[in-house]
Amino acid sequence: MSLDFWKQLSAVNKLEFTSQCRKIPPSFESRKGIGEVKIQDKGEDVITFFEKGKWQGIHSKSEVAFTNVFRWRLNPKTGLISLEHLRLGTNRPVFLFTLSLVDENLFKSLQPHECKEDTYFGSVLFDKHYIQLNWRIVGPKKNELLSAVYS
Repeated sequence: MSLDFWKQLSAVNKLEFTSQCRKIPPSFESRKGIGEVKIQDKGEDVITFFEKGKWQGIHSKSEVAFTNVFRWRLNPKTGLISLEHLRLGTNRPVFLFTLSLVDENLFKSLQPHECKEDTYFGSVLFDKHYIQLNWRIVGPKKNELLSAVYS
């Protein structure tokens, strides 16, 4: 596990992201956004991100506000990192996936996250300047790519 990655994760304060629908015809307009990240519960093995920002349609320029809360957990013995979504509160986390270092600067989810009919795959690419969390979501009504770049 890269301790540099964990240290860098604990210093994040902003994000930029894109969302693309790969369905034909698309079910939503591709979007981009920016936001800020406030960190809470920063410790040796847990970091909680409180995200707030705005999505904007690539063509329509229509804006939509968003908020998210994610909790990152480090298992210091294995070097694995788990990611939880706290949309139901801190006492009712939604487990997303466990990430394993597969290359010097790349984590991949060990198993996808299943949510009803949809399957979520995750990966994290990083270097000393950024952390990029990528999501691939597939299902009967979804075919999406999401990328959040944290710095």
